[in-house]
Amino acid sequence: MKDNLYQFSLIILLLFISGCDNLAGAINHTPQEQAQLEQYIKRVKADLVYVKGGTFWMGDFCKKMRDGGPYCSPEKDTKPLHEVELSSYSIGRFKVTHEDYKFYLKMAGLPEQRFDKKWRNDILAEMTHFKNSPAVVTWIEANNYCRWLKNESGLPFSLPTEAQWEYAARSRGGNILVATDDGVWRENEKNGQGENYATDEDRRKVEEQFGINTLSVSFPVDKYPPTSFGLYGMADNGYEWVKDWYDPDYYKYSPRKDPQGPEKPVIKDEDTGQYWKVRRGGDHPEPTGDVGLTFFRGYNIPDNDFPDGTTVRCVVNSPESIK
Repeated sequence: MKDNLYQFSLIILLLFISGCDNLAGAINHTPQEQAQLEQYIKRVKADLVYVKGGTFWMGDFCKKMRDGGPYCSPEKDTKPLHEVELSSYSIGRFKVTHEDYKFYLKMAGLPEQRFDKKWRNDILAEMTHFKNSPAVVTWIEANNYCRWLKNESGLPFSLPTEAQWEYAARSRGGNILVATDDGVWRENEKNGQGENYATDEDRRKVEEQFGINTLSVSFPVDKYPPTSFGLYGMADNGYEWVKDWYDPDYYKYSPRKDPQGPEKPVIKDEDTGQYWKVRRGGDHPEPTGDVGLTFFRGYNIPDNDFPDGTTVRCVVNSPESIK
């Protein structure tokens, strides 16, 4: 009975998603709103980074990089290393901010984000305390946002595939473990605060100053320096949703050319009956672990009733630069 109910719910959600393009187009904007929307789309396009296509070895590349030495991660789902060929595309320079997501909801005629419990809304408020900090969204919300951009801009916006995300995080597939300005996580030796990512000490300082739970807070999307490729926050400050269903064995049968993830959902969450989607990057990375590494694969259910800190950045699937 529970499975049948979930399958019915999933069908309704997919119908809603497939109809999202028409939904956004039905909104009548005032001249002022239309001008604001046009400026918004112009800024989003200006913040795209062009990623020229090519081939790379996707997954835990450390054994290959070390000429047969050890892997960097014990996780099995980052293996086997496999060659992937990607077409050119563009990707957002930043994670989507909570202000931009709020603007989207208004322009799309959708209600503001609200949870059914006060404590959940309090956590969301803590996560988005700082100006220009990442939006906190479910996979469904993230997917709808990228589809809305597609509708409003006329460009083929979508969620990135995890292959596109990893290729960009590794500056077009290089042997880069951490998507920071210099390929590592750097901390100040004197005070333990991050120089190119947010440490626990950075969060403790925030808790001291504002009384915010250190496990919740996210920082502005441009607080730390970008990668050499020009992308911000791909090593921390929030997981990012990608298009793919999660399958721990996907790399064993993934197609070489522009992989899109499994055609059907694979792994079911026992508590909710929902199937897992992939998320990349990291929230509070630990330099001795693998969360936040460029090839790390996380996952969660697509429709969560709890603000878990996952966010979004979109891609444009066009072989030419948008600028």
